[in-house]
Amino acid sequence: MPVNNVAILSPGSMGSAVGRVLREHGYDVTTMLTGRSQRTRALARQAGFRDVPQLDRLVEEADLILAILVPDRAADLANQVAQAMSRTGARPTYADCNAVSPETARKLAEIIEQAGASYVDAGIIGGPPGSGEPPRFYASGPNQAVLGELDGKGIYVPLLGGEAGRASAMKMCYASLTKGLAALQTAALIAAHRLELSEQLKDELESSQANTLRQMQSIKSLPGKAFRWVGEMEEIADTFENVNVTGGFHRGAADIFRLVADSPLGNERPETIDSERTLQDTIRIFAE
Repeated sequence: MPVNNVAILSPGSMGSAVGRVLREHGYDVTTMLTGRSQRTRALARQAGFRDVPQLDRLVEEADLILAILVPDRAADLANQVAQAMSRTGARPTYADCNAVSPETARKLAEIIEQAGASYVDAGIIGGPPGSGEPPRFYASGPNQAVLGELDGKGIYVPLLGGEAGRASAMKMCYASLTKGLAALQTAALIAAHRLELSEQLKDELESSQANTLRQMQSIKSLPGKAFRWVGEMEEIADTFENVNVTGGFHRGAADIFRLVADSPLGNERPETIDSERTLQDTIRIFAE
């Protein structure tokens, strides 16, 4: 069955941008805004989503559901959608696009498949559409071709084949490097501040690691993302431990992102980041 209606749960920074480009390519894009924040409602409105207030009706209308939210809500959402499928008899394909471990992905597949629907394991790499190179939605599992229909429609969909979990594993390995490095850099700068060595470390980095210092400027935008990355680091740790690699690095990274999320800047979101704030001021606030 061709995909005409794509339901996105939920339209945050990534989900709203994905929905916008899919609409531009002719898809009917829906979501459910019941109980959602004013920020989420505004993002969905700006992206042109059609609000379907009841989950049962959304499931009945959808050909494909994209779950795009924080990892620790992935199982709850899958259960809610599966229950709606059971109530309505509708069986749209469900693509979990969250940053979860392969083991978690397989558990989500079981929830959806027990409701009689098809499941696609997906892992997103890259920023929201419109901010540079389109993101890659890596897909795996026997139903990956359904998500593959969206390839070139504002996103790329590389197909990895094999069983559900391979796409999630790809996401885990990639994010272990990119976001893990951001956590390590943040930890080093916080430690230097507390040791009263911030200026000296900055001078040394300018001299010997200028590229690294430039990369560290991205830490200024970390408060808008850290709350989402805590659970992701824990999923990465689980992934590593399941293949006998230490999860200690990324459990520590989760602690750093938790510190950032709990700081006075933790309520910032990508569209409300203070662009005038310096890296030094950002670290000072984290450290204090």
